[in-house]
Amino acid sequence: MELLPFFNRSQLLYPTAKSWIFNSDIRFSIGFTSSQRTLLWGFYNIARNKKIIKFMVTTEKEALSELAKTRPGMLIVTPYLEQGNGLAVIEKARSVVDDIRTLLIVNQQTDNLIEAGLSKADAVMSEADGFNEKPLFFTMFRAIALGQRFRSESILKALAEANVAREIWRDSPPELSPGEWEIVPLLVNGLGDREIAETLKINYETARSRSKALRRKLGVGNRAQAVTRLLQLGLARMVGP
Repeated sequence: MELLPFFNRSQLLYPTAKSWIFNSDIRFSIGFTSSQRTLLWGFYNIARNKKIIKFMVTTEKEALSELAKTRPGMLIVTPYLEQGNGLAVIEKARSVVDDIRTLLIVNQQTDNLIEAGLSKADAVMSEADGFNEKPLFFTMFRAIALGQRFRSESILKALAEANVAREIWRDSPPELSPGEWEIVPLLVNGLGDREIAETLKINYETARSRSKALRRKLGVGNRAQAVTRLLQLGLARMVGP
């Protein structure tokens, strides 16, 4: 597979993904735990700002110790470690750093995808899914920035084949256009379509069309339900893509 296009797209998406983190309550600092030293080396190399990396360790004991010392906002981990278990680190991480977000990266061929999907990780992604036609890191970061949980396609497929009930938190947040983003804070503040049109200096039909499209993407039938859903998802706190 030709990976250069993927890496090029990832570089373009990096600033946008970072903006989602900065506009959320996630602290933009990261700890890594994995027995795969080449994976750790790869993450280190792609990090533009090395200062956000708080630690890179290979055992469960080291991870818990570094979590307590450095208190990163995010933890990226794999199931297999040189000593201990990555899933155990995720289980214990929130008791050490109460506001941490966790990403579990699994190997589709060797790891237990069902166990990974049912774990307490905020996001679970297979290595293969991370290199598909549409890079998933942006979608994943956006989901956890909104307080949602994320499972990539391979994980969802494994859960479905095992007849594990699908939960709403496994769905990614809806894709909103820039125009739809513009009306989110106005809608939440109680403005009608005509008031939105006046505020944004657009015509009424455009404002009405954006409102209808937003309700459709949220899966709701009226404005009150839309506001409730926006607040539930945390989208009301986000005023730009």
